[in-house]
Amino acid sequence: MRFVWAVVAFLAAVGLIGAGVAQLTVLRGPDTITSQIEAPDAESRYTVIDAEVLRAHPGQQELRITGTDEEIFASYGRTADMQAWLSDTTYNHAVLREDPAEGESPVETTLVEPTNEYADTGERVWWNPRDADVWVQQMTADDELVESFSLPDGMSLLIATDGTEPAPSDISVTWQTTVTTPWAGPLIALGCLALLIGLIFWIAGFVHLRRRRGPRRKGSKAARGRAGSTGRKELAAPAKTDAGEEQAAADEAGEAPKGDDQEDAAKSTSAATRRGARRTLLVIPAVAIGGAMLAGCSPSAWPDFAPSPTPTPEPTEAPDTETPALTDAQAQRIVSGMAQVMSDADENNDAEMAEKRLTGAALEMRSTAYDIRKDVEDYAIPTALPDGEVSVLLPQANDGWPRTALMVVSPEDGGDDAGTPTVLMATQSSPWETYKVSYMGSIAASTELPELAPAWLGAALVPPDSSFLQIAPDELAEAYADIVGGGEDSEFAELFDLETDPFLTALDEKRKTTRDTFNETAEGTAEITFDQRAGDTDAVALATFDSGAIVSVSMGDSETLEPTDEDGVIKIPDAPEIQHFVGEDETTTGLTTSYESQLFFYVPAKASDEPIRVLGFSYGLAGSELLPEPEEEEE
Repeated sequence: MRFVWAVVAFLAAVGLIGAGVAQLTVLRGPDTITSQIEAPDAESRYTVIDAEVLRAHPGQQELRITGTDEEIFASYGRTADMQAWLSDTTYNHAVLREDPAEGESPVETTLVEPTNEYADTGERVWWNPRDADVWVQQMTADDELVESFSLPDGMSLLIATDGTEPAPSDISVTWQTTVTTPWAGPLIALGCLALLIGLIFWIAGFVHLRRRRGPRRKGSKAARGRAGSTGRKELAAPAKTDAGEEQAAADEAGEAPKGDDQEDAAKSTSAATRRGARRTLLVIPAVAIGGAMLAGCSPSAWPDFAPSPTPTPEPTEAPDTETPALTDAQAQRIVSGMAQVMSDADENNDAEMAEKRLTGAALEMRSTAYDIRKDVEDYAIPTALPDGEVSVLLPQANDGWPRTALMVVSPEDGGDDAGTPTVLMATQSSPWETYKVSYMGSIAASTELPELAPAWLGAALVPPDSSFLQIAPDELAEAYADIVGGGEDSEFAELFDLETDPFLTALDEKRKTTRDTFNETAEGTAEITFDQRAGDTDAVALATFDSGAIVSVSMGDSETLEPTDEDGVIKIPDAPEIQHFVGEDETTTGLTTSYESQLFFYVPAKASDEPIRVLGFSYGLAGSELLPEPEEEEE
């Protein structure tokens, strides 16, 4: 019976170990899953892949793009922005099927027709998707593009060439899957245990068989004599063959085995010791075989009984909450593009090139500087934009257009001689336009900015006539011009921080120097007057975290030299930039020189006790002209 149980155990071991090994080999699932993205329109210039498609299977995915002779272009960004950029054309859109049938690809590609949803915001300037400001990141490759992406919800991937040729036709997504075989280890372990039990039964069977076939002892002389005297032939009772049993019988009778019996007992004990050693040696290989098989099982071959961590709930936005227009990476790429364009424009004094990235007051000031530099080579540009780090980003939370953002750009090296940071207000008027700077100025490194919302939350654009601020944005420039003219006597003086105002300090020093120079040469023969006014450009304001706003405005100021003597002559200052406009060395009628400034203010909420502060500014020459001849009075 022991051999029967041994055979049963061996068969069970073969079945269990075979099932475990099969899970690790022939029954193991594939390590990769590949889905081919079929384009319904092979002539379409764009293909969009949703982030859900890239996350169709767990594990790291790899996107492979080939099938075109043109340079391959790929970019990713917000799905809403991508759809807006493509709203006036057709494109292939790859999405994840809601309920795919068995054997059906989880990816479905459809052809999207134009909607022209954003046609009223502007007109497409170019079809090439390269360097569009709505992309978060972009990349190119010549023959084959292979990349891995981890896109969050709400983002998509765009694939194209140059916007005129068809998009690449061979697009596939491959996922590196984590294949687990949780029952392979337990099955192999149980098989090894069954093998060990079978070996034990097999050894026990041989031991039992040998005992039954061992030598039998003859009866004692007394018993043989009694048998002979009776004349009957009887079989002698089997003697105990085990030395241990004979020793036990002798102990019960109070006698110890003697002579041959002692020798037999010693031999039996030695034989039993050898049999135990052989059983031990037989068990050791079985255990070693099981351990070797289990050693080849990876952790994925065992079931995971550890409790699953409870996911931390993430904050959710209300359905009507708009998302910020820019990410940090996107803003950094946009600023780098702005810096490159402005550097090229500055080098070539090209206002048309600067118009690609400038508008409003910023464009007017730079265009004037370019015009002057045609005659005065060393004339300084009012404010340079360094190709540095975007240290502060406050984007407008807006899903539509136009959209605005405030950025502070720090110099690249950040050293003491690197210059001051630049603050700018940029606006994108349509999905196809670039962000253009409307206001730009220098900001002292020690300037303390108000508390701003994080970039991932964004800020609201404050209406020009907002009544929730100490001064409405569209009235700020006029009020500040009154401050410049009247100082502490202005009716708005109590609202502004005049003591630490860097612009007022710089302007007062400039006017004082101009007046002192005038008094040295023209005192008594002419007079000088100063004037200031609100600029012609619209104010732009973004809300701060404390219900205040950062407001950017423009302001103009001028200085007029006018003779007080009928025969007086005014020498035009020895300034080539002024002579560039007037073309004269002296005048008998007078001269007016105009300047333009771009100003950034922090305007607190109406209920706040904080004053209005100047955060940054830029200042430049706007023009100069001779006063007209006085009209003769009619008699």
